[in-house]
Amino acid sequence: MPKKQNKSPKPKKKNNGRWTSIIIIAVLTMIIGIYLLAKYSEKIPVTIVPQKAKTRTVSLYFSDDKNMKLNIEKRDIKKGAVADEIKEVVAGLIKGPSEKLTPTVPEDAKLLNAAIKQGTAFLDFSPEISSKHPGGSSAEIQTIYSIVNTITSNFPEIKNVQILINGKKEKTLAGHIDISFPIAADKTK
Repeated sequence: MPKKQNKSPKPKKKNNGRWTSIIIIAVLTMIIGIYLLAKYSEKIPVTIVPQKAKTRTVSLYFSDDKNMKLNIEKRDIKKGAVADEIKEVVAGLIKGPSEKLTPTVPEDAKLLNAAIKQGTAFLDFSPEISSKHPGGSSAEIQTIYSIVNTITSNFPEIKNVQILINGKKEKTLAGHIDISFPIAADKTK
């Protein structure tokens, strides 16, 4: 004859009260957290951990002390739209070198506009780039290729640079070098 199994009910654990307390505390914590965030969110800093400024290093071409060769000076600029970065790079050229190099762009010149179309950067300068230029064919070459090499080396999508003065194509900057067409970089300078 089969044995009868003794099935006695297991005693119920009394953990229901503990779980209920945990759930109530969790819900109250969430409600208080949401309330505090809603009330004080404007006063909480957007970033608690400081973020690195987004910059990139560029090469600016300045003349050597004999105005015979262009040399590179590295600078950090703020990352942004290409046209904005071009404006910052050209502003650095106008400001001049911080090392023992020679400026190539007259300090009174201003970049009025920068646009990019089909691999060509159109840089529109104020008339001072020409009227305040020191003159001479060597200085003129240094100015042109300082601008062109700086732009083409830092922006690989740009293959040529068209220098404009007051929105117009001009024949030369200072009477020697033809700038009426887009100019490619000269890596020998």
